[in-house]
Amino acid sequence: MAALLFHLVGLVYISLFSLAAGAAYRDECIGGCGEDLFLYMTVQSQGVLTLSFNPSQSVDDSIRILATNTDAGYSPGWITQYKENFYSVSRTQYPTLSSIDGGVFAFHKREGNARHSNLDLLNSVSSGGRGAVHVDVSRDGRTISIANIAGSTVSIHPRGEDGTIKDASHVFHYTLDYPGPGTNGSQIQSNPHEAIFDPSGEFLFVADRGADRLYIYQVADPFNVTIIQTLHLEPGTGPRHMTFRTFNETRTYMYLVSELDNSVRVFTLDGVRNDEGLEFGAGGPRNLTIHLAQRISTLGANLGRTPPNNRNLASEIALSNDGRFAYAANRNTVNLDSDTVAIYSVHPLLEDDRNHLTYLGYNITYGKTPRHFSLSNDPQSRFGAFGNEVTNNLVILERDVQTGFFTSIKGNLSVGKLDLTTTSGPTAVIWSSSDYMDHMF
Repeated sequence: MAALLFHLVGLVYISLFSLAAGAAYRDECIGGCGEDLFLYMTVQSQGVLTLSFNPSQSVDDSIRILATNTDAGYSPGWITQYKENFYSVSRTQYPTLSSIDGGVFAFHKREGNARHSNLDLLNSVSSGGRGAVHVDVSRDGRTISIANIAGSTVSIHPRGEDGTIKDASHVFHYTLDYPGPGTNGSQIQSNPHEAIFDPSGEFLFVADRGADRLYIYQVADPFNVTIIQTLHLEPGTGPRHMTFRTFNETRTYMYLVSELDNSVRVFTLDGVRNDEGLEFGAGGPRNLTIHLAQRISTLGANLGRTPPNNRNLASEIALSNDGRFAYAANRNTVNLDSDTVAIYSVHPLLEDDRNHLTYLGYNITYGKTPRHFSLSNDPQSRFGAFGNEVTNNLVILERDVQTGFFTSIKGNLSVGKLDLTTTSGPTAVIWSSSDYMDHMF
């Protein structure tokens, strides 16, 4: 029945979104782009797209494809930026079609808009496992982390001064003691979905969806990486992605979105080193204290955890740059409506943090299966970019900085046909950090 309903979703979305699909595929910016913002998006069937966005243009014309880079391997799954370099991962077939490992690719940003690509490939190496889905770079730029969801591994790589990525210095393997309660094979093995550094760059957090665990490592450099804690979450949680907000020099808030129980968990991290003036790694080891402050649903106010039945799958978590609002994307696999993004107000000064987040409501994402979204890098996070995997479209919404809600569609770009298999559409979309000064909370 679920499969039939999901097929019906496709038929409905063909009619609902064909008129709003946005600009047709373009491989260059025709006639100039004016004062545009720039984005980078991984699309499984195409590669890495370089995009421009001009909010003064019409919804159908505001997003343009400047370049398509096909040097990102088979089925690119994520992209991140560190200064003038970009790093992406591919799921498998690296380095040859007969290989099962994923790949990680280092790029340098070329100045100006070239017809075919403004990203030059520097080099690529194995991701250290099958199903690479996430890549991150430490604050000091020396260490790169890769999560391999199907291979049950996380790899650590040195980053060269020229931006290249070196062979893995560590590959951590994870196993399950016994299968979890998640349906559809979601918890039959360890599935690290993200390996992300905290803002200090000293700690690496790994979310293991299959094992309902968070692994925390202390990272001195790419050759000295030590596991210091393992957090066990409730069975059927399915931890997926995290984001952080620095509160002061020694406290950071961590926000974890979990796709199986459709919850956001707020943790306090005490004992971190957020002073940017302090030399990285100075002062010796730190004692990190982690406390779970709150759990809140992504699906509505005063709701509990959902059963891990894969009917709803929360996907991503982000905070506005002013620190006032948090957002979590939802993917519903059975209904006929557009998917949604939940909106929360943030209250970091409460005495006990049990009501750190307050659910305000939701907006629709004007597409099906928002695997990833990101907020623009300006101080007010004026725009949100949503990559809808099934409907194969990128939607940019404008945000009301006072209420936190998205108020209007500013761009809608189709990058392919409807794909119920989720094997060809967008997987990650980021805003170029060079458009704005880096903003610290």
